[in-house]
Amino acid sequence: MGKEFDVMPGNKAVAYGVKLARTEVVPAYPITPQTTIIEYIADFVANGELDAEYIHTDGEHSCMGAAIGASLTGARTFTATCSEGLAYMHEVVAQATNYRTPIVMAIANRTLGWYWALGPDYSDIQPELNLGWIINFAESNQECLDMVLQLYKIAEDRRVLLPSMMNLDGFYLSYSHERVYIPEQELVDEWLPKYDAPYPIDPTISEKYPTGLIPSELHTTYRKLHEEVLENTKNVIAEIDESYGETFGRRYGGLIEKYRCEDADSLMVTTGSMTTATRRAVDRLRNEGEKIGLVKIRFMRPFPTGELREIAPNVKAIGVVDRMIQHGTGGGMIFNDIRAALCNTPEKGPVVNFITGLGGEDIPIDDLYSMGKKVVRVARTGAFDKEVQFVEHTAKPPEEPVILEEQTVYPGSAGCAGCGSSIIIRNVMDVLGENTIVVNPPSCSVINYPSVSKNPWILANFAAGGAYASGIYRALKRKGKADQVYVTGYAGDGGTVDIGLQSLSGAAERGESIIWICYDNEAYMNTGIQRSGSTPLYSSTTSTPVGSEWSGKPTRRKNMAMIMAAHRIPYIATASLAYIPDLKRKIKKAAEVTRRGEGMAFVHVHQPCCTGWYFPPEKTVEVGRLAVQTGAWPVMEIDQGELRLNIKPKELKPLKEYLEPQRRFKHLTEGQIDRYEAIIRQDWEGLLSLEALGKLPWF
Repeated sequence: MGKEFDVMPGNKAVAYGVKLARTEVVPAYPITPQTTIIEYIADFVANGELDAEYIHTDGEHSCMGAAIGASLTGARTFTATCSEGLAYMHEVVAQATNYRTPIVMAIANRTLGWYWALGPDYSDIQPELNLGWIINFAESNQECLDMVLQLYKIAEDRRVLLPSMMNLDGFYLSYSHERVYIPEQELVDEWLPKYDAPYPIDPTISEKYPTGLIPSELHTTYRKLHEEVLENTKNVIAEIDESYGETFGRRYGGLIEKYRCEDADSLMVTTGSMTTATRRAVDRLRNEGEKIGLVKIRFMRPFPTGELREIAPNVKAIGVVDRMIQHGTGGGMIFNDIRAALCNTPEKGPVVNFITGLGGEDIPIDDLYSMGKKVVRVARTGAFDKEVQFVEHTAKPPEEPVILEEQTVYPGSAGCAGCGSSIIIRNVMDVLGENTIVVNPPSCSVINYPSVSKNPWILANFAAGGAYASGIYRALKRKGKADQVYVTGYAGDGGTVDIGLQSLSGAAERGESIIWICYDNEAYMNTGIQRSGSTPLYSSTTSTPVGSEWSGKPTRRKNMAMIMAAHRIPYIATASLAYIPDLKRKIKKAAEVTRRGEGMAFVHVHQPCCTGWYFPPEKTVEVGRLAVQTGAWPVMEIDQGELRLNIKPKELKPLKEYLEPQRRFKHLTEGQIDRYEAIIRQDWEGLLSLEALGKLPWF
């Protein structure tokens, strides 16, 4: 056991594991509750504590693609995600196995789809179980750190060479603090040497490389070989757990961990953080004289079939606690696998299933104690009422909503004090009125406005906002109502300029007559202020922190107005919450364009964020006005290819006046400010030149 310890959340423990492993490439994309993993790693890289390439990707699909590319080239690679992010990268996750890339990926488990939720269950990992990855579950923050190191050694072993996922329960582990012992770097370096890829795709050092294509006749053979590798991985897992214990003083038992099983005649089976509470429940039952034990499933893949078959004949009943149901099978994820594993075992008692904790609901010790009592009863009698039982709790009924006829957006929201988005959406809806459908990809506004909006407010998937809006528009068109209802996308910069860009671009190119409003607060604010493709040069964010090696974001933002102009859509505008009459006029114009069926209208609204930019909330409008007056945010429109600057200061104010109130720019030197101002002045002159053309030449 290392001498040094700290009290830290599970996400930080994961990041420490990545640092200690001397990981070389980290593709990253934010999603709650995984996000702080990549933030802690960004801090390590920014401060020179970890020498790694950190890739700010545009979405999880690209994130896994970058991870595979880096691993194929021979670099030790890490990434992290969960929930919708893991589902979005599913196609690429499947590709990682046949390339034999020993990536380690942390999954801070969170509910997938269903009803949108942040809490943990295993619906996100469930679709990935059978793609050929090694899949581990951690119970504690200490296990999170230790398993990052163990999984690298397992995955990179020449007998294995497979990617691995380490699951930690979102919030319960990811954000909860526990004591974690940190191994000494020298010991880790000795135990986990630098990754030596057998067939890197680097042509300067290797003539052999993996292929993504094989004849159909070989698929069955290769799947059989892959299954043999996974089966052999069981021995590697046990070896490396033992080796880790000898070196660092902590062993976890390999594929499973047994607790008070020596004389048990009944058994509880769990995985993840619920195991700690289940230990306490088992202790209570033991104190009452019941001979019950506990098995923690540490690895779902490869599945511990042999270990369970060895235990099953010694007990009279098994109770499996599942934090996920496999719909249509009648049982949970672990239950179904255990039932399959024991199917041909002649001597086994009944196996019962408890479905609980879905959507992140807590699983208290009392509930686990009650489940244990039922398992003991089954062991004693051999009978049970239901094979699968749902452990349910009643929720407090919602209060009766207050209906206000005269407004489309009611007073109040769940947003931060001084939230600029509230100013924008209220004025937008004042113009568009009741016959509007709002399509809203994940962002701050998803939390803030659905409960206070009179209009249909549809939560879209992050990468598919433009597609959702297109489908709604085409259905209205089919029903003869396209000119009666405004289909309006309302998205932040992530859902517009990064992960949502492909879907938005497709809708624009197809000529869908929808309004798209981007409220741009220049970072992923909802997940904790990570940089986006719209984050300005030098801006400090939680994923571009200032340190000895980094000085904020090193690149300029995407020019979204010109990207949309390249699509030749009929109307493009930029606006600011500091100039409401201009904003309302542009929304009205966008409504006219789409009502006539001319195509997409795109309105890009600058939205200062006091929380993410670090200025007092009462300064929101003032900061927005300074952005326009310094040229940092030009206010313009492109109407049928004709560019007009709508607000032209006689003389642009010094950029410093805009930057100074914002703590995200406090690290800037005078030289950096001068360079930034020169870029803005150059861009301003470029816009004046385009305005003088009369019409953009490609329209």
